[in-house]
Amino acid sequence: MKKERASLQARRRKYGYLFTAPFILGALVAIVYPIILSLVYSFGDVKATSAGYDISFVGIENYKWIFTVDASFNRTLVSTLKDTALNVPVVIIFSFFLASVLNSDFKGRGAARTILFLPLIMNSNIVMQILNSDAVRDNIEQKGSANTAVFSGVFAGFLEQLNISEGLTNLLTSSVDNIDNILAMSVIPIIIMLAGLQSVPKSVYEASYVEGATGWEVFWKISLPIVSPMILVSAIYCIIDSFTSVSNSLISRVKEECFTNLDFGIGSAMAWAYLLIVILIVAFVYLIINRYVSYSD
Repeated sequence: MKKERASLQARRRKYGYLFTAPFILGALVAIVYPIILSLVYSFGDVKATSAGYDISFVGIENYKWIFTVDASFNRTLVSTLKDTALNVPVVIIFSFFLASVLNSDFKGRGAARTILFLPLIMNSNIVMQILNSDAVRDNIEQKGSANTAVFSGVFAGFLEQLNISEGLTNLLTSSVDNIDNILAMSVIPIIIMLAGLQSVPKSVYEASYVEGATGWEVFWKISLPIVSPMILVSAIYCIIDSFTSVSNSLISRVKEECFTNLDFGIGSAMAWAYLLIVILIVAFVYLIINRYVSYSD
């Protein structure tokens, strides 16, 4: 009996390898090999030739060059880090607030949740091609920038009347000016946090209110601790999404160096240096937020 069971498991294992073989081969050829090749390029001087390319080993000279000679790389990197540091906290707070609203009972909740998915639809290739056409893009930019400027000015005046500090006012108004990107980045975190809130049994909230807890106490002692793992996941997602966005200026800089200037050595060094920086930032954020996450059994 044990031999038959072992034989059945062995056959299933072989079938599993057989069905996953195309994916494994595709990953090795299309993902693993280019990654290893780019790492090799980052330590070499790559020159395009009629026969393909010629590479000579230069050690870490490419990395020294991008950090000490190429001023645009450092400037673009700092700008990217600054944008991410400003956008991610705003996205997390906004996503949690909107998820809490969508989790409550109100008329039109289904329609509101449907509208939530519009940014995902807007990212489809067909819609993006339409929006990127010259006439549509110019119309959107003109009207959108005008409306945003007006609202931003009114909002800044309101904050000034409240005697809000200039630094905080600039931070909030910059978030208003970047509201379109914040809305697009918030879609997935809203869904993640909404799923976390919906996992909480209603009886827990009912019992807390029966015991005399206020809405503020319920938020801090029930909703936030339960959703805290989702906040960690959303924060990591937002950081990676911001660093790998197609609109990221540093990503565009790497593409330009590789495919426009055909300097694969410098471009690969930029990509790997950027990757290591992103990994360090994600690890740092994970260690900080994870200290305050409440994991329920």
